[in-house]
Amino acid sequence: MYLVDMRKQFNGLQGIVTQEFGRYITSNEAFVYVGKRGTILKILHREGNGMTLYVRKLTSGRFKMPSSESNGCTCILASQEFSLLILGEDWVRKAERNQDKKDA
Repeated sequence: MYLVDMRKQFNGLQGIVTQEFGRYITSNEAFVYVGKRGTILKILHREGNGMTLYVRKLTSGRFKMPSSESNGCTCILASQEFSLLILGEDWVRKAERNQDKKDA
């Protein structure tokens, strides 16, 4: 996750990936950017021979962000966590509740 100016589009967001992280976007990963207020989320993803930019804005609440790795802005999410994040669900609490059920 990376807090970013939500006016950025393809080139600006891809520039963050290459300049800040020293990476190139491959087809099996997505880069998620969140606005300062936490209500807008953008996902940059490579599909086939092009890039796709998804935008999601919550009308109420904020996106619940996972804790980051040591660099403070990247993390790896399982597909279920990624889906809950995009939906604006509090996926951290859901994961804790599921773990409590397994332990019981």
